[in-house]
Amino acid sequence: MTEEQKAADIKRGHEINELVGTLMEELEAIEARLKSAALIGPHIPLEDAEREGKQAILTSPTHRLRIRIESDNLVGGFAMGSDTEKTISALITTNQFNALFKPVKKYERKESDGHKFRLKAKAALSNQELYLQLIKSLRSLDKDGIPKSKIVIPWSEVELLAPSQP
Repeated sequence: MTEEQKAADIKRGHEINELVGTLMEELEAIEARLKSAALIGPHIPLEDAEREGKQAILTSPTHRLRIRIESDNLVGGFAMGSDTEKTISALITTNQFNALFKPVKKYERKESDGHKFRLKAKAALSNQELYLQLIKSLRSLDKDGIPKSKIVIPWSEVELLAPSQP
């Protein structure tokens, strides 16, 4: 690498870094507005039957964006001896428990991705009602006992529409 190339890369890298920061600030503001619009609705069920929540489909003359409001956040772990451990231990066998959780001074799901965990739990537990009770006991709740949710804006899934499609 020549001194000129190094100087050009440093200069351009700095410009890109500043631009990315500016764009991220703009994106955060855009996402805040889109989240607000998504919360107002209208809403339809999520496409994935294994997920809990709803989605809003926002459209412009040229784009469609499905914003997911996921209300199935599961706790990643729980303390040994906690009410959550007692609830789950009463629901499933020791083998099923050990297939889904690992002890680390607290129990953590072996699968960190909530959706993948649900699929693994469904496969490990043959009884659908037992599966639903397990998922219910793992829901992450706010201080008022309401399931926590998150809003996902999947930019990689934006669909380009023909000019005539709303």
